[in-house]
Amino acid sequence: MVLLWHRSLCHWSMYHVAPVLFNKSYSHTLLFLILCRKANIFVSFLVDIALGLLLISWLYRENRISKLADTLVPVADHVAKELQELLEWLMGAPAGLKMNRALDQVLGRFFLYHIHLWISYIHLMSPFIERILWYVGLSACLGLTFALSILSDIVALLTFHIYCFYVYGARLYCLKIYGLSSLWRLFRGKKWNVLRQRVDSCSYDLDQLFIGTLLFTILLFLLPTTALYYLVFTLLRLVVVLFQGVIHLSVDFINSFPLFAIVLRICRPYRLAEGVKFNVLCQEPGTPLHLMMEINPLKCSSVLQCYRMPTYSCSPKDSWAALCKKLFVGELIYPWKQKTAKTD
Repeated sequence: MVLLWHRSLCHWSMYHVAPVLFNKSYSHTLLFLILCRKANIFVSFLVDIALGLLLISWLYRENRISKLADTLVPVADHVAKELQELLEWLMGAPAGLKMNRALDQVLGRFFLYHIHLWISYIHLMSPFIERILWYVGLSACLGLTFALSILSDIVALLTFHIYCFYVYGARLYCLKIYGLSSLWRLFRGKKWNVLRQRVDSCSYDLDQLFIGTLLFTILLFLLPTTALYYLVFTLLRLVVVLFQGVIHLSVDFINSFPLFAIVLRICRPYRLAEGVKFNVLCQEPGTPLHLMMEINPLKCSSVLQCYRMPTYSCSPKDSWAALCKKLFVGELIYPWKQKTAKTD
C-alpha cells in the first residue's frame, strides 16, 4: 500500500517529463488539457500535504498518541480472545452440527496455538508500540495518502494471524476438493491428461479402484469439518480485505480527484466549455437577425470523466462468477491485486 503514494509521484513526473508533440489544428486544446491535468496533480498534492499536516496536528495534540497506544494492545487482546472463543465453539458442536471429533480437535488446537503465539508477540511488542506510532504519525507530513497506506500496512500486520488461518484453511480445503474431483474421475474411468490439458479415458485395475474408494470415503467424511473452518476464516479474511479496500479507494480518490478542474468549473464555467448555443434577440421582417452566442459549460460529471487522473485502480480483477468459483474450490483470493501481478 505504501507504493500507492510512490505511484502518485510517478504520475507527477510522467506529465512533466514526457515529450508532447502538438498538431497545429488542436495544439491549443491539447495544451490546455495537459496544463489542467498538471494543475490537478499539483492541487491534489497540496491538498494531500495539507490534510496530512492537519492529521499530525490532531495526533500530537492532547497526547493522543499515548492514548492510541494504550488502546491498541487491549483491542488486540480482545480480538484474540474473541478468536479463541470462536475456535472453542468450533471444537464443540457448532450449530448442532456433527463434526469429525479427531480432525476437529487437531485443527482447533493448531489454531489455538497460533493465537497464543500472537498474544505473546503483541505483549512482547507493547513497550515499543507508542514509539512506533510516534514515528509513524510523523510520516503524515508526506501526505494523508502516505499515512493511509501505512495504516493499511499496520492493519495487515495486526491481522496477520487471521490471514494465516485463512491460508491454512483454504489450502487444506482446496487439497480435499481436488482430491475428491480426481477420485471421482477414477470411478468413471477417466483421468486428467497433464500434457494435453484435458480429461481422457483410462482403465484401472481392481486394487486401484479399491484404494480410490477408501480415499474417496475418507476425504468425503472429513470434508464438512474442513469446510466449516474454511468458511469461518474466509469470512474473517473478507472483513479485513474490505476494510483495506476502503482505505485503498480513499487513496485512489485523493490522488485522482480533479479538484482544480471542479473549482474552475464552479468559478469560471466558461473556461470549460462543452459547446455554444445561439439565442435569437431580434427577429423582425426587414431587419437583420440578431443572435447572442452563449457558452455551454461542461457538466460536473463530464469534468470528472475528462480530467480525472489515471490511477492504479483497486477494483476486483476477477468477475463475480470467477470470484465465487475460487471461493468454492478454495483458491486464495486477492481481490485488489493488479492483473499483471502474480498471485499464489
